[in-house]
Amino acid sequence: MPQKSEQTVHILEGKATLFKRPLTPCWHVRYKVHGKWERSTTKCDELADAKQRAVDLVTEAWFKERHGMPVVNKRFKSVARLAIRRMAELEKSGRGKSTYKTYTQVINNYLIPLLGNHNVDRIDNAVLAQFERQRFEILGRVPSASVINNHNSALNRVFDEAIERGYMTKFQLPLLRNHGVKSQRRPDFRLEDYTQLYKGMRAWVREARQGNETLLRNILRSYVLVLANTGIRAGTEGMNLQWQHVEFFEQDARKYLMLHVRGKTGKREVIARHNTVRYLDRLRRQNPAWAAGTFEEFLQRRLPDYVFRVDDRDMTTAFGRMFARLLEKLDLLHDTRNGKQRTMYSLRHYYATMALQLNRLTVYKLAKHLGTSVAMIEQHYGHVELRKMAHEIAGG
Repeated sequence: MPQKSEQTVHILEGKATLFKRPLTPCWHVRYKVHGKWERSTTKCDELADAKQRAVDLVTEAWFKERHGMPVVNKRFKSVARLAIRRMAELEKSGRGKSTYKTYTQVINNYLIPLLGNHNVDRIDNAVLAQFERQRFEILGRVPSASVINNHNSALNRVFDEAIERGYMTKFQLPLLRNHGVKSQRRPDFRLEDYTQLYKGMRAWVREARQGNETLLRNILRSYVLVLANTGIRAGTEGMNLQWQHVEFFEQDARKYLMLHVRGKTGKREVIARHNTVRYLDRLRRQNPAWAAGTFEEFLQRRLPDYVFRVDDRDMTTAFGRMFARLLEKLDLLHDTRNGKQRTMYSLRHYYATMALQLNRLTVYKLAKHLGTSVAMIEQHYGHVELRKMAHEIAGG
């Protein structure tokens, strides 16, 4: 029988083992709880002291196990990094969600800096109240309800990780509240504003200097027109659109254009308004390599090239600045009804408003088409439905 090492000592009838690691004078103890082996340092150099400390550690762990309490104390930042790693693994396997990027940013920018040194199972309402005060100091304002929703969802990702690993129990979960500022009506374009924008872009493109400026303005013009006629999200959905994601399909002897987009709410199919064909075809013909043949023949090539990027560069920020300058030039930058500054996202709101105002889509169908909830549509576009009932409300 092999002789036991002098650096290994069994205690508690062999249910726990004291051992020393190379290059460290302290004794460590290994024991099993919840069917898993755990290791802890006794922080003691002398064997007698280490034995007493190990007995305390192990019996306390077993007590917690019997009463459904977390055995291992973990700092919030350690669990948060595990949660980030899990989201990254899910993304890599194709099972992730587009919101994971937002949650990761929230965890890195707010949760770890402000909550990182707390034990994850000791985060209670008092700690969260302090977190809210510190977040207010960083932001310089009361965050919106949607921002707090993202922060709460990111917190729940960390807490779920902690529960799964046995670092806290469901009974220790703090109550997450949302006292954020409710979203106000978003800036969109009225029909007359959009008409002015539509016509103004023609002259704006003609005024461009030949070369790169003309190229960028032509692409941005097409981008604006496609956003306004499909309702897809600027940036996440628009900038990730490739020509292979655009196709025709036939129904009841009519052809329709469909875009396969992926963004905030995952993948979905978007049916474009008919004039979108003209805008996209004009854009592809500006590339000499693609100009020959019909638009339908071009789409059948299923090219993986991005539709609105320049040299594969995401143009979200650059186009956002260009669009703001264009709106300022046309005196359309601010929505006169609420004073808010319009952005590329206002084109999505224009699409939604027109779809409801002109009875193109019901609230339910619009929500499905835009990849959002019925509640969100009712919250932000309820005023449109109210106007449609003006005759009934006013009494004829």
